[in-house]
Amino acid sequence: MLLKCHNYYQVKITRHLLGHNLFKIVAFFWTLLIIYLCLKDVSSLPKISIKNIDKIIHFVFYFVFVFLWIKGMKSTSIYYFFIVVVLAIFLGIGIEFLQKYCTPKRTFDWYDIVANSLGAISSFFLVKNYFEIQNKNISQ
Repeated sequence: MLLKCHNYYQVKITRHLLGHNLFKIVAFFWTLLIIYLCLKDVSSLPKISIKNIDKIIHFVFYFVFVFLWIKGMKSTSIYYFFIVVVLAIFLGIGIEFLQKYCTPKRTFDWYDIVANSLGAISSFFLVKNYFEIQNKNISQ
């Protein structure tokens, strides 16, 4: 009986730690990946001949960024979600300025900021709607 109880709490603690913390860890490394790839010399990256692929990549980077950071939060408050989106947008703007002033072969692009912001905002609305549906189902 004691062993069964011990295993129960071990599983419960493990699930708790992996739940939000795993998303925080992945979000942290995703953030580092965004910064690294956006400041890396693009001439060393493989060329893809799809029109506006860089904007699609920027959109996906920030969509996933917001999703991971929101999932890493214990709170489901819209206020915290909004803060994550604002931080994502500021990160995107900051990286664009770093590209302009700190990298020799990268340039500032307003359309990258637009793609970053649209990705962050889209993720916000998707996650917000998901939590609203989830809360509706719980209350019924």
